[in-house]
Amino acid sequence: MGSITMHQEDDFVHQTRRIPIGAYIFHRLHQIGVSHVFGCPGDFNLNLLDHLYTVPSMKWIGTCNELNGAYAADGYARVRGIPGVLITTYGVGELSAINGIAGAYSEHVPIIHIVGTTSRLARRDRIMIRHTLDENWDHDTFQKMSEPVRTGHAFLLEDSNFTKDIDNVIQTCVQTRRPVYLYVPIDVPDILVNSEPLQKPLHFDITNHDRDHEEDEFIDEAVKMLAAAEHPVALVDMLTHRYGLVNETKQFLSLTGLQAFVTPLTKSVVDETSEHYGGLYNGKLSPSIGVQKRVESSDAVFHIGPFPSDSNTGGWSQKLQTANLICLSWNKVSVRDRVWHGLNFVPIVKKLVRRLELQKFSLKNTLALEDCLSTSAPLTAPTEASDQLDQLHVWRKFSPFLREGDCIIAEVGSAQYGTLELELPANVTFFTQLYYSCIGFTVGALLGALVAQREQGNNGRAWLFVGDGSLQMTVQELSTIIRYDFKPTIVLINNSGYTIERVIHGPLKHYNEISTSWDYQNMLRFFGAGPATSATYSARTYRELAAVLEDKTFQTNSTIQLLELVLDKFDTPWMLSGQINIVHEESTGWKPMEERV
Repeated sequence: MGSITMHQEDDFVHQTRRIPIGAYIFHRLHQIGVSHVFGCPGDFNLNLLDHLYTVPSMKWIGTCNELNGAYAADGYARVRGIPGVLITTYGVGELSAINGIAGAYSEHVPIIHIVGTTSRLARRDRIMIRHTLDENWDHDTFQKMSEPVRTGHAFLLEDSNFTKDIDNVIQTCVQTRRPVYLYVPIDVPDILVNSEPLQKPLHFDITNHDRDHEEDEFIDEAVKMLAAAEHPVALVDMLTHRYGLVNETKQFLSLTGLQAFVTPLTKSVVDETSEHYGGLYNGKLSPSIGVQKRVESSDAVFHIGPFPSDSNTGGWSQKLQTANLICLSWNKVSVRDRVWHGLNFVPIVKKLVRRLELQKFSLKNTLALEDCLSTSAPLTAPTEASDQLDQLHVWRKFSPFLREGDCIIAEVGSAQYGTLELELPANVTFFTQLYYSCIGFTVGALLGALVAQREQGNNGRAWLFVGDGSLQMTVQELSTIIRYDFKPTIVLINNSGYTIERVIHGPLKHYNEISTSWDYQNMLRFFGAGPATSATYSARTYRELAAVLEDKTFQTNSTIQLLELVLDKFDTPWMLSGQINIVHEESTGWKPMEERV
């Protein structure tokens, strides 16, 4: 996520000294770059939504339900690098969305969730009104439920504090890179406020107040360690992207010449065609044995933006020794066993880059890139055209057909582990919800990503890789994608149910089955795409898959299109089965599926 630039407001604000607070909200959001708002209309937010149209260039994207709206805001934020905005109604709407907000919180994705609530009078008198649960009901109950999945909130109760509260909660969202809530009672949107604060830009800079000396100490120690190392490397992790440090990291790699490795949640953040790119490091599950060896044998690992979840570390199988580690994160930095608690890495990375630009800096780097290329993936014979599709080979078949500017979204399960083997061109965006791992997330997130691409003027294609079980969770949002004339390519993994759950437990149990009677080949038409505005394909063999991928119409992607891949219900990517084996063997004494079938 990049830095946020405040945009000049339109004449409406300059010419109007007093404006409704509802209009203030949307003009402030527009100033930080937001041009689309997601959500569902509801009884307590309708008069607020009226004010959205006071910003000529701001558009409403109505979603089929609030959960999908939250997913869309998440996908939008990941691609645009600014907060996604979601609007719901009191109780029934906000609670429907809370799962999507929790996922954004877990993976440091900024969302501003605006909730239209009961009136201030109804709240004060605890009126038994729709969406409450009992007599004398505390109207703040739902607000309390969201507290663990937000970093800030504002409840517009006092007229004199309205603009200040709105500005503060927006700043909190941007600076913490996590969701916030803005509660707007139904009697508030039309109240007039002074528009003058809109003339003053919000400030989003992250600083370590009065700790310059400690920042310099850390930088001195880090540079000394790198300079003395025989085999230094960089490990670029998820929070690098979330905190808008992608460009600074690119500069750092160019200035130092360090070889850079990424984790699963950082795929595409470092250009895979760059001379600096070393590969994907995922502990024991690294696709290349050489990558694992290179990182774990390094005597100076510059680890920026660490995110040590099980799924981002090969089931915690990364072996990074403290004695060889320089670590930079959002709440602390460290060199070996010396830790500077409470220092945020954003100003430090920027200061480090400025220093390296001013002084000559050379590093030892004696290991050739070729040493990282030996594979740790299972080795098998090449596929024959008549062979049935399988998880071991099918994913790499897509790599030659990806192009610069594409956006690739991978669903929880087979897709998110299989797509980690894709070889990406430059300037590709890739994301997956690998940590929170809520199935169905990507259908709504695809909508948000498509909206973000359109705002950016990006003509790259959008690819969604999704399993049949996940698709059935949130499939109705395809109708919104069709309604707004988006043209993604949806690659459906049809393996007749919840394959990842089968691997974890109960491979033959009925509870891991789903309806297999869905007609995926006619699904797009059901949701409103006609024969001239959609295309569907299917493949069971590698010959059939090659025919689709090499088809010029498919490559042009001039309509929304679906490619259905039929795979065996027990077949999984090697990295997924390995992940499950490592995590569960260590934590539960669990046995692999082949020992239980």
